[in-house]
Amino acid sequence: MKNETRKYLRQLAMASTLGFQVALSVFIGLAMGVWLDSWLGTFPWLALVFMIFGVAAGFLNYYRFAKKQQQDE
Repeated sequence: MKNETRKYLRQLAMASTLGFQVALSVFIGLAMGVWLDSWLGTFPWLALVFMIFGVAAGFLNYYRFAKKQQQDE
């Protein structure tokens, strides 16, 4: 297999996992917030805060991916 084909397939694999990373980080943040809210009785405040943290983590992953792709080219 050619080196350029390998590079293309590696980039494609990383890009396909990016959507899962963003979605899972939001879901995990929301789940942690809901669990803490049910434990502390502060619903919906911690769920919102942790969901925002999850969104920020997801976009940070996206930013890192885009920056790496830009450096590779």
